[in-house]
Formats: sequence, C-alpha cells, structure tokens
Amino acid sequence: MTPPRAGYEASYSRSADGWDPHIAHFTTFGARLVELADPRPGERVLDVGAGRGACLFPAAGRVGPQGRVDGVDLAERMVECLAADIAERGVRNATARRMDAQALTVPDASYDVVTCAFTLFILPDPAAAAAGFLRALRPGGLCAVSVPDGPLRPAGLWDVERLYHSYARRLLDGSAPVLMPDFDLDPAALLADAGFTRVEAAEEVREFVFPSVDAWWEWTWTVNVRAFYERLPPPLLEEMRREAFAMLAPLVTDEGLPAVAGARFATAVRPPAPGSPRRM
Repeated sequence: MTPPRAGYEASYSRSADGWDPHIAHFTTFGARLVELADPRPGERVLDVGAGRGACLFPAAGRVGPQGRVDGVDLAERMVECLAADIAERGVRNATARRMDAQALTVPDASYDVVTCAFTLFILPDPAAAAAGFLRALRPGGLCAVSVPDGPLRPAGLWDVERLYHSYARRLLDGSAPVLMPDFDLDPAALLADAGFTRVEAAEEVREFVFPSVDAWWEWTWTVNVRAFYERLPPPLLEEMRREAFAMLAPLVTDEGLPAVAGARFATAVRPPAPGSPRRM
C-alpha cells in the first residue's frame, strides 16, 4: 500500500523562513534546471513550485529586463518570503503569487518556458500539473522539470531512507495516514504522456557537506520529510532522531557530514502549430 501524498503545503509554509540551510541544495539543483531550460532574453517564464526562488532568480537574470518570471507556489508563507526576497534583491522582472500547481490559473499559451523543480513528486496528481504546463506554454515553448531520485543521504549511509520507511510502517500500523513522496516518478514519461514532444532526460548526482549531524537534522525540517516528522508522536520522533544520530556520528569527518543527492531532469517541447516558429 502506498501512503497518500497530499497536504504538504502547510508543512512547507512552516519551513519557509529557515529554508534550505547549510548546503544550498535547492539553489544548486534549481540553477542546473534553469541551465537546461535555457530561457532567452525577453522570454516569459512560469516557475511552478517556486519555493524561495531556486529557479526564479537565475531565470530572471537570463531573461533580462525585457523578460519576466512569474513564480507560483501553494505554500502561503513560502510565497510571502519569496516576494520579500524579490523586493530585497531589487529584482524588477519577477513576481510571486499563490497558486496550485495542479490547477494553474494562467492564460493559455502565455509563457515561453515553464520550470518546475522538485515539486511533481509530492503532488497527488502530477499528471494534472503536466497538463497545465502544456496549456500554459505557447506552441513550441519549452518545459523543464526535475525530481529527486530519493532523500538526500549522508554519503555511504543509505540506511537513512530505510530508517524513514521503518518508522512510517510503525505509524501505519497505528492506522495513521502517512504522507510520503513518490521518488519513483519518471519526469520524462510524465511529460510525454501529457502530450509534449522532443522529450530529453538526464540524471545528475551532487555532493554536499553538512557542518554537523545537528545541521543535517535542522535541514531535514525544511524539506518534504518535515510533513512525516510532524505526524510522528513525539516519543517516536525522538526515538528515530536518536537512532539516526547514532548511525551518522561515525561518518563525520574533519570537514563535516558528507552527503549525496541525485536528481532526474526532463525537458520537452509543446508541439508547435503548423507554420509557427520553433524554439531551438
């Protein structure tokens, strides 16, 4: 039985103020997705699941003052923080607003590029989101998406993922629903099924170093696993924390706690109308 995947928005709102501390995980992978999307000067970009701007800010730099990037996210506090970041940085060609990725309320064919980083895998209906991306793009426009290939793991210790699942099973045994992301989601297949063409896929792995095990634990409270932590009764959460720390402590080096994270990327094109220009 696969646990339901829904309701992350409240958890992400609680994470927004301290988002992605210590290792710049999302900004690293977000910048890479924008490189693959390659938005051009003057283009309009829709960034879905914008978070704190991992894709939005590099995209805004690429499209320049004649272009525009609209960031949308369902988590209300995330949108508030992103809007404040945009204002603080003086970025004049970007906006932030609240919107459901599965029910985009943007005009048809209104964007040249759609980006969506590390969002589809937590949606109850990622196919609905992909259909919305297709509708939002002009014919010939490009979509670029990414999903993680699993939780960020301390290097050499894949047991962290199994630890999460063991506690999820214990919670399910108590008849409490558990929110779990779909790390098996294939973004390229998703876009192809939605009607995109020229689908291309890529995978990459990056290495990070946390200053300490405590820093790793703090970071996990700012990502999707927070929704799981918040469902665990406090004694069970503390038991899991102690078990994780005991696993991780021997892996700490003079530099800190090494970790690895992987991502699957996909780019694709909305089929161009006959005779219309194609984005090359």
